[in-house]
Amino acid sequence: MAGVSTLGQSLRQIESLNLQNTLFSELSMQLATGKKTQSYSGLNTDALTSVRSRTALSSISVYINNITRSDTTLSLTVSSLSEFQEQSRNFSGTLLGLVQQGSHQMGDDVFYDDPATTEIEAIIMGNTSSKVDADLQAATDHAENLFSLLGDLINSKEGDRYLFAGADLSERPFTDTGTLDASINTLITSWKNGTITTDELIADIKDGTALNGNPDAITDTAIGFSSSLSNGTAGDVFIRADENSELKYTTLANDDSLRNMMVALAVMKNENLLPVVDVYESGTYPATPDVKGAPGATAKDQQESFYQLYTAMSQMVSQSIDDVDQLLFKLENTRVQTNETKKSLTDQQMLLQNTVSSVEDIDVNEVAVKLTTLQTQLEASYRVTAITQNLSLVKFL
Repeated sequence: MAGVSTLGQSLRQIESLNLQNTLFSELSMQLATGKKTQSYSGLNTDALTSVRSRTALSSISVYINNITRSDTTLSLTVSSLSEFQEQSRNFSGTLLGLVQQGSHQMGDDVFYDDPATTEIEAIIMGNTSSKVDADLQAATDHAENLFSLLGDLINSKEGDRYLFAGADLSERPFTDTGTLDASINTLITSWKNGTITTDELIADIKDGTALNGNPDAITDTAIGFSSSLSNGTAGDVFIRADENSELKYTTLANDDSLRNMMVALAVMKNENLLPVVDVYESGTYPATPDVKGAPGATAKDQQESFYQLYTAMSQMVSQSIDDVDQLLFKLENTRVQTNETKKSLTDQQMLLQNTVSSVEDIDVNEVAVKLTTLQTQLEASYRVTAITQNLSLVKFL
């Protein structure tokens, strides 16, 4: 035990050792973590800068993640729309490739000569067969196959979220319930029976809502769209890109560009649409048609009625293709905006990270030098302390 004369010196040495050990622990922690301190209080006046920077970094990370997730959704939506448009173009080519002349039926013409006149008119009244040629059959077959494919495209999903359902992401936007075919079949039957004109039939097909005063309009419900889409409550979808902006990227399955294409396909594939002209299997006229064609007194009139409807459907398809371009433009514009916002946020993120680093991080080389120097000092202090502790009056005498 130290003598009375060395007590003060011993206490000073102990205090010095404690301070050096504390500093040694602090430097070791800094070297291990790369940080100046493990608590904000250790940053002193820089603590507020650190807190504010980290809070801003947290918010920016949320916005960047929002944009990243939404970009995946936008990419899938654009891909589905592009495929929808491409397939529609193929169908448009099929429709335009059909020569709008004649009945395109495989049988023979059925003629009529009015016995009340002395002249031989030889008016064509119909055909002996309801079987159509390869060109017209190709158009109806293409419509049949494409209807299912395009229906699948507007039901595209990202995980368990439907892309074209608006904010009602869990509800399937389109279901082929058969109601659309039934509605069109009823309209075509009325058309062939002369109950409605060709112009009225086209108006019924193109009119999307009975609220316009047309009780025979093909509504969204009849087509098979979900209840939220049909009644307009699906809602919009937004990207929260930053603190001050929300970007809308809603694309609904019942948008006119998509809706009209599905209706045109349903008309062209309807089993009641063909044949073009009345069928008299016996080849004689007058008689009751075995199968009714388009409305008209003669085969020429019936062809004109049919091709008027056919042309209207071709125009619907072409307009749908053009309108999809508008949807794609809006989505791509949103992608450009979000990417620009993401770049700006990334730049801000780097600046904030640099600020945090300058406040919180240590210079590893500097700390290593301090640690080495302190270790040397500690070793010297321990040696001095050991020598001091061995001094006593007995040894001195």
